[in-house]
Amino acid sequence: MSQLKTKRKHAAMTAEVVPIPSTALVAIESSSSEGDSTSEKGENGDKKIKLVEKESAPKESKTPEEIQKFMEETFDVRRSFIDIEMPGIPSVIETYPYLFTSKQMLLEFQRITKVDLDHTIQEYCVKYALGIIEAAKSLSGAAPILRQAEAAKQDNIALRQYWEMVTALCLLPLVFRENVVEMIREIKDDEEVDAQGQVVPILISKGSIFKSDEFFLVAEETVLQEFEEFTMAFATLFASYWVFNMQFPHTLYNTYNFVQKAILHVRDLTPTPPQCKQLQQKLQTWARRHGDTPSRGRN
Repeated sequence: MSQLKTKRKHAAMTAEVVPIPSTALVAIESSSSEGDSTSEKGENGDKKIKLVEKESAPKESKTPEEIQKFMEETFDVRRSFIDIEMPGIPSVIETYPYLFTSKQMLLEFQRITKVDLDHTIQEYCVKYALGIIEAAKSLSGAAPILRQAEAAKQDNIALRQYWEMVTALCLLPLVFRENVVEMIREIKDDEEVDAQGQVVPILISKGSIFKSDEFFLVAEETVLQEFEEFTMAFATLFASYWVFNMQFPHTLYNTYNFVQKAILHVRDLTPTPPQCKQLQQKLQTWARRHGDTPSRGRN
């Protein structure tokens, strides 16, 4: 591994959470108490996530229920290990390999913040995706993303809302004059994923984001997981900063703060950047103008 180091927070990430109604969150919490919260429903009933680092997979197989129970029981010890000892990600993989299976990184975020990350992002995008697209459409760098998005929507009109969600998330960095390739980078379909030199968490897409079903989460020169669906991959990318107690990179500082504070309503000890407040106010105005009356966001 290179000598590059990931910036860690000096203290554990703590959050004041403004609860958001979520039937999915209630379902997960209630089923978790009965020990069966992460029982997989099969490939056809759930989004697929595959572990890339096969050598890091646990030798002793456990059922989803056993994994969930283990992860719940070891949560406090694991957070102390990560927040206080600040190990590298390879050490976390070695110590807690189950953290990198199925949806456990999303569930770890939920254990920390009480927020269902994937559901809440999707819920927000249903209201505001078109507003984000409108805010970004005239910006430099938006045209190629919008062309690919339009082609994807034409190919499968039934997934129009999903593609609008993907488009909005990809355009979000542009709205803040930040670089989307620092968040997600495309490689050729037949190109191998090269994690060398990649320290800050990033998604790597094999082929176009709008055509790919292979998204790789990479951090600290390690491929952590592979996903077949973009929004799940994006949610896990964001969760990784909390799971590993990392600082947001300055190149995506406003983007990730917007996700945290405007979309998820998760507060910490840092102020909300003015750019994030301005965009949220702009989106609320857009929603009212288009006949929607979403609940007033908290800044």
